[in-house]
Amino acid sequence: METCSKNLNTLYHYTDFNAMRGIITNGEIWLWNLRRMNDSQEMQYFIKELKIAVKKQLCPNEYECMEELFTENLRDFNSLSSYAACFSEYADDAAQWARYAKNGMGVCIAFNKELLAKIGNAGHAPLCKVNYSRNCDDLEIAKEIANLIKEETSAKSSSTVTDSAATKTSPASSGEQKIHETFNRLITSSPLFKHPSFISEKEWRLVSLPYNVNEYLGSPHFFVEETNIKKYYILNLRSVCKELGFSYADLFEEICIGPQARVTKEVLTDYFDSTGMKELCGKIKMSECPLRRF
Repeated sequence: METCSKNLNTLYHYTDFNAMRGIITNGEIWLWNLRRMNDSQEMQYFIKELKIAVKKQLCPNEYECMEELFTENLRDFNSLSSYAACFSEYADDAAQWARYAKNGMGVCIAFNKELLAKIGNAGHAPLCKVNYSRNCDDLEIAKEIANLIKEETSAKSSSTVTDSAATKTSPASSGEQKIHETFNRLITSSPLFKHPSFISEKEWRLVSLPYNVNEYLGSPHFFVEETNIKKYYILNLRSVCKELGFSYADLFEEICIGPQARVTKEVLTDYFDSTGMKELCGKIKMSECPLRRF
């Protein structure tokens, strides 16, 4: 595909000029609630498909135990959410311009992937690649959960009433702890899988864990619109760059002005110069995408 980045060390963030100001001038990138994005199955899709994959590895007499384990260990799942900033492998891509950059009137910021990954790790929002597989059959975690269910079913069938009573009054067994840890991994992996219909986005994410978000990212912020209020967290790119010891300008490979944007290269050059980001003036380019706005 022509729009795919030839440089595998570059990721692209399509946005509007106001958000570009927040990122480049203010040194911040905002992480948004994944459950409020345009994929209605965010985080849910992986759980659903993994459960199907697990069931394929079980016998009918083990289905009841499977349902119990999934219900018990995902009891609070719907109240959890990860927060993310999204990027694509594709440069100057018509679909990305139309969907995320005001129908081509915005801008695309090209990030150095290696530096972005370092920032993500330091800022408790690691950079991860999104998986679009429909089939979870071969995933190791599906096999692990199936084996745990088999063990649980076998233990229940062979236990006596006395054994069961003793178990209820004793501390959590190593088996229970293993189940808990495995389902935690399942939950933390859920933001990294999307429905295959989104595969054209070739997405990467700076993504938070769904647990204890405030502890890692600080207090939430709220974006108030005319008809909505959106919750988000801030990852301070500039301060993390400083902590890691590299120049903030080196994080940006290129700034591409959208195919329908009213902003000229000269105006953006003047803007960067006036805001102390003169290093970016030579990284500005115009989109070559022939996207037409209707």
